[in-house]
Amino acid sequence: MMLFGLILIAWLGEWPPTIDTVMYNNTWRSFFVELAPLFTPVPGISLFPWQLLLIALVPFCIGAASGVRVHSRELDRAILVSIACIAVTFLWGFARGGSAYYAYYQLWRFLTALLIAYVFMSALRSPRDLVGLGKIVIATGLVRATLCIYVYWTQVHDKIFPLPEYVTDHDDSMLFAAAILTSFIWALFKGGKLTWLTTAVVVSYEVYAIILNTRRIAWVELVLALVLIYFLLGPGPTRSVINRWAKWAAPVVVIYFIAGLGSNSPMFAPVHALTTTGSDYDPSSLTRQEEARNLLHTLVNSGNPIFGTGWGIPYDLVEHYWSNYSANWVLVQYTPHNSLLGLAAFSGLVGIIGIWGVMPVGAYLAARGYRGSTDVIPKVAALVALGCLATYSAHCYGDIGLQSFQGVVMFGLALAVAGKTAAWSAARPLAQSVTARAGPEPRPSWRKGGAPRGRSGSAAKHIVARGGGDVPAGPKRPPPRPLSR
Repeated sequence: MMLFGLILIAWLGEWPPTIDTVMYNNTWRSFFVELAPLFTPVPGISLFPWQLLLIALVPFCIGAASGVRVHSRELDRAILVSIACIAVTFLWGFARGGSAYYAYYQLWRFLTALLIAYVFMSALRSPRDLVGLGKIVIATGLVRATLCIYVYWTQVHDKIFPLPEYVTDHDDSMLFAAAILTSFIWALFKGGKLTWLTTAVVVSYEVYAIILNTRRIAWVELVLALVLIYFLLGPGPTRSVINRWAKWAAPVVVIYFIAGLGSNSPMFAPVHALTTTGSDYDPSSLTRQEEARNLLHTLVNSGNPIFGTGWGIPYDLVEHYWSNYSANWVLVQYTPHNSLLGLAAFSGLVGIIGIWGVMPVGAYLAARGYRGSTDVIPKVAALVALGCLATYSAHCYGDIGLQSFQGVVMFGLALAVAGKTAAWSAARPLAQSVTARAGPEPRPSWRKGGAPRGRSGSAAKHIVARGGGDVPAGPKRPPPRPLSR
């Protein structure tokens, strides 16, 4: 419950206006700003109280689950490899004259995601915890959507000209998409008129907030996640239902897409987002392309292909016609919008393979957890985790994902859920096979001594609890003596 409380604070809490000048265009704050002291650096150590609370809970989470802890060994190893590669590339940058402070700013959020993944994988005990986590995702998504709608109609509409680029901030796109995925996938597997009605309300509300927030990357994240989940479903009744509805909806979608090609109406925001992403005439896309060329120049000419430039060293600003940012943004050359190319420039192959390797491992475990689970809750959780991993990857590619606090919290939770569902799905067949090999409880033997032959039921249960081992057979009878003629 304390970890769930920290997640709520991370997604709903507002940082001090002096630190976060992006939220609500720095013109308004909600009552969640009362949580700002938890995101104010502690003097002398430059850590937030929120970070200190998370670190303080680590030994309790691991210790409380030490007796029944079910971990994915693959994810544990990927986390350790990622941390080791971060340490190596950090030292490489420091040795080349990089700034330890800027390197810390580049990395602390990603390290927080790895810590969240390990801690939650230890703390999650049953599918009931996954239900609580899903409710938190939907609830926080609805709260942030409500704030977005309220701010737009009370603080922005007919009051700010021209309209700002966003209403809340960049990172809410991931939370909106996660709430839509959680609600939709649950309805897809649970079924029922009430469930689908609730999902329709939640999805419509979140979509309206995405339209008002005008962040086109939210549509890219949502579409990417849904396509990936569709292919993971595999042949079966669920995909058949989707295909049946898709046949009816396809003509409407085609007409909607064609009508939105020449319109700037907010009603066609998804069409505008998908058609302008990566275009050669949109200023935002041209800025991203210019930044990508600068990062590639840094990787080829200033860095090492194995270790990159090292953390704490700015990338080369060779072209800056479109990316002519304000001089007050001193972190612009340390935090590129394309975090994946930035990861390659700052840490080379070690970063792409070693540091980012937790992403494909997490996606593989989510797919394995979905395919191996028999209960609907772990199956839904595994699919949502896979969708959130895709959402975070898209955000990293397009909008400073490595430095997104809300994003790395979601990333860490998705890794934990993927590892946990995979571990549960692997442990269940093992326990069933051990129980089958143990066989039924043996009949009592009423010979001398009164002790039943074979192993008792409690001992068999003990073997199953330990996780394996055949039940040894009882002492063999001596062979019969041959009869003499």
